[in-house]
Amino acid sequence: MSRVVNRSTNDAIVGFTIIEALVALAVVTVTIFAIGLVVASTARGTRQFESHVALVQAANNVFWLNLPGRLDPVSPVLTGESMGHKWRVDTEPVVVEFEAPPGDVLWVPERIRMQVQSPSGSVVSFETVRLFRRQTQ
Repeated sequence: MSRVVNRSTNDAIVGFTIIEALVALAVVTVTIFAIGLVVASTARGTRQFESHVALVQAANNVFWLNLPGRLDPVSPVLTGESMGHKWRVDTEPVVVEFEAPPGDVLWVPERIRMQVQSPSGSVVSFETVRLFRRQTQ
């Protein structure tokens, strides 16, 4: 019970043509290129995110480690460097109407504007109010 396969004399229709192979190669190339763009975009986004996290961490360090304590006198301008990031802090008194006599007020609010710049040039700015002990005269 053997089966005999008759071969056709027209073998040109068997297999892929060069055009079909080139089209398949082009589709594979476009797919690989698209995957490469996605990977590059993800890597770029990751680097930007890491840079932003480092910038915010440097600002946090400035706020908690480089600002004077609440009992110390406050300079109107402070500058420095933290974690390779340059920073500047400007302080100014907040105008507040007190109902108590000025001598009874122990704490005064100060507006703090902080600007931190990364080595790459990106900047983050914060503004807050902090209470400081009133300086005796």
